[in-house]
Amino acid sequence: MRLDPTAQWPWEQDASLRFLPVTVESGVAAHVCAAFSGRHWSDIRALNMGKADWQKHVRLLYAHEPFFNLELELPGTEGLPLWISLSGVPVLDAAGGFRGYRGVGRDISVHKATEATIADLALNDQLTGLANRRLLLERLHSARLASTRSQESGALVFVDIDNFKGQNHALGHALADELLKEVGTRLQSCMREYDTVARLGGDVFVVLATALGQGSDHAALSVQTIVKKMTAALALPFTAGAREARFTCCLGVCLFHGADASGEEIFKRAEMALRQAKQHGRQVTRYFDPVIEAQINQHGQIERALALALSADQLRLYYQPIVDMERKVLGYEALLRWSHPELGMVGPDLFIAVAEQSGLIVPMGEWVIAMACQQLVAFQKCPVLAEQTIAVNLSARQLAQADLVDNIKRMLQSSGAPANRLKLEITESMLLTDIDKTREKLQELTRLGIRFSLDDFGTGYSSLSYLKKLPLSQLKIDQSFVRELLTDPVDAAIVKTILQLAKSLGLSVIAEGVELEGQRKVLADMGCREFQGYLFGKPNPLE
Repeated sequence: MRLDPTAQWPWEQDASLRFLPVTVESGVAAHVCAAFSGRHWSDIRALNMGKADWQKHVRLLYAHEPFFNLELELPGTEGLPLWISLSGVPVLDAAGGFRGYRGVGRDISVHKATEATIADLALNDQLTGLANRRLLLERLHSARLASTRSQESGALVFVDIDNFKGQNHALGHALADELLKEVGTRLQSCMREYDTVARLGGDVFVVLATALGQGSDHAALSVQTIVKKMTAALALPFTAGAREARFTCCLGVCLFHGADASGEEIFKRAEMALRQAKQHGRQVTRYFDPVIEAQINQHGQIERALALALSADQLRLYYQPIVDMERKVLGYEALLRWSHPELGMVGPDLFIAVAEQSGLIVPMGEWVIAMACQQLVAFQKCPVLAEQTIAVNLSARQLAQADLVDNIKRMLQSSGAPANRLKLEITESMLLTDIDKTREKLQELTRLGIRFSLDDFGTGYSSLSYLKKLPLSQLKIDQSFVRELLTDPVDAAIVKTILQLAKSLGLSVIAEGVELEGQRKVLADMGCREFQGYLFGKPNPLE
């Protein structure tokens, strides 16, 4: 049959639920009827319908029930969305037998576009396109629930432009609006795609950062990194045409964990921190939690002191022996310590995380490798020590450096150290990204003679296929499994499995954290041949 092209059109299906041909002269109806003709419901591609949605609808059809206003988003023309609404009733013959469906379709694209516009007006700031307060509160509610499940902290950061009234007067209203847009853009550039940047109105912006890690110390380091990035981005000059202006911002930060406070309470806390920041001048950051603020301040002090540690000759290498079955020393693991003029000898638990966050771990790691190379050269002068190795931990930041291989080559060549006596230790967590680039770097260093150990094995999340792909020579059983080896059958089973796996792959194994003779004996009975721990020696200066 031939129909007039209108916004509403009839459609029919046979008993097998296939659409019957309907001819329409032009418009959306013609496009839809041609696309549906001869097709079953399951053949229709609707962008808003998943497998479960279709299954629910088809169950209704097989039950011969009527349906109303089934909305389908179809692939449109020229990139424009096409929405239709279908309603239908079953067709029965005189005997009550099912003959198919008959109904009407409507083009609702304009209606959907209007809905989207209304939703955008309701949830987004019209000047910047950022989330508004309502959407931010919704995201904050979801973030609190996610934090409860993951046990990771989040943060709400209020950002206020210092003396914006003066900037508005100096720039003029139009350029001041451009400044606000620029602030939003810069804040977004500092954040991950799953974080939220919002504008509450005026010159007040809010950043919602999620998944900042478990534990207050980790979260404090993460939020400190975010604050640094935002502060640096906002400090850049603002250029509009021939004019250039500089501006600063104050920040108020509130960390949250799970549902320990309502969304409104977190808002109030961050606002309170912002007010405190503004009371202390321009470009000031304040934290609601005094404990967190103390941690942030401590991290800042450590970072500034670490920056001087290399040039001031404050770093030291301590060595822990690695022994065989007869307790003969096979080599050492080089461990970094910091000899602070006031704090004394500082352990890695207080400064390694700060060094990682700040990027200082890269020059520090290079220093460790250079010192290890010098020590290996010294070993060569003594026949008793010439065969011993030195193991050095590589950080994730070092491994990511494009010039890692060239730097290590240079240090080996300039020192004359034997590459086959240097071992580099990496952890499983370092293998989660860029596995192909990591493999290339490790293979190139292996060709020099360097050997690689996988440290803390069993505690990470890497695929076992990495053991096959990477040029590893050794696994190190994490001390957490060794600690309870004598009392926990699960730990004992894990250790035994690691040893069997390593044997099948041709890898040697070192058990870390061995403190008791009973642990050493059980490990030896399981087939472990190399050991490291306080039973054989604590980390100490080599002399």
